[in-house]
Amino acid sequence: MISYEPPETKVVSIGDYIDGLGTVLDPDDGEMATLMKTRKGATVKVEVLRHPTEEDWRRCKLLALNTIGKRHTGSEVTEDWKRKILRSEHSPIRTLMFTIRMEVPYWVSVHFCRHKFGVEHYVTSQRNDRQSSYDRNTAPQDATVTHIMDINAQELIQMARMRLCGQASKETREAMRAICDAVIETNPEFEPFLKPKCMAYGYCNEFRSCGLIDRITNNE
Repeated sequence: MISYEPPETKVVSIGDYIDGLGTVLDPDDGEMATLMKTRKGATVKVEVLRHPTEEDWRRCKLLALNTIGKRHTGSEVTEDWKRKILRSEHSPIRTLMFTIRMEVPYWVSVHFCRHKFGVEHYVTSQRNDRQSSYDRNTAPQDATVTHIMDINAQELIQMARMRLCGQASKETREAMRAICDAVIETNPEFEPFLKPKCMAYGYCNEFRSCGLIDRITNNE
């Protein structure tokens, strides 16, 4: 693994928990991007192991055009078309797949496991006969686990809406923000759509609002 620091610190407006950006690239795997987000000494490590390529996008467009009786000529898929179909959330975007690995506290992993449509979860076992780092019977809820998700584009957008919400736990929001930043590094066309649901809908549908959409509406 080759490590390097970018010349400038990246600051993200949503969430004050991101202090800096580090990137690790595997020279044998150009498709892997690793982002580490640090807050008060705690680190959330996120790796994008697989992400949509241009070939995947061409296949997505072929499928989309087929539904309206047209054929894809194989031409380049424009950034404008990518964002239009992501915005519409039509079914072909479910063929755009990400594989994401993260190291998070066990209880944060449980929050992500509650998402079950368009995503599969593979979490390191805490069984005593599968690991020796701690006793499962006495392990704290914040024991670190490695959590890998195979997730399609539509569910990623939906997951971001729920887990960036102000009613999600702060630690889960931090992990989701790190996932979104890693995805945007590999596929910047997703940036406008990875946001809390109030910013996507224009209103809050939670039982109790955190007030974010009101502050945005009132330009506070």
